[in-house]
Amino acid sequence: MTRLTNRYNWGSTLSKENPDLYRQLNDVYTDISMNANGKSNKVNMTMDPPANSQINKNFDIGDIWVRTDTDSAWILTSRTTAEAVIWKLIT
Repeated sequence: MTRLTNRYNWGSTLSKENPDLYRQLNDVYTDISMNANGKSNKVNMTMDPPANSQINKNFDIGDIWVRTDTDSAWILTSRTTAEAVIWKLIT
């Protein structure tokens, strides 16, 4: 089965004209892709991990986030809510 990308490009027009819908579509697509691909304890991205985002509910303490364009890595060290977490830079 083909894996889904973690992010989908909805286009700059949508992000400018309706930023709330743009954010909601991104959040839903991310949730679907994470479930369809099966959760992994490591994710490769081209952005820093967010401290407060719905994407964080897909991760558990000890999971690794790797930023491939800068060769940086973070580990999820604590959680206060499903979305509010602390990622600690480890490289």
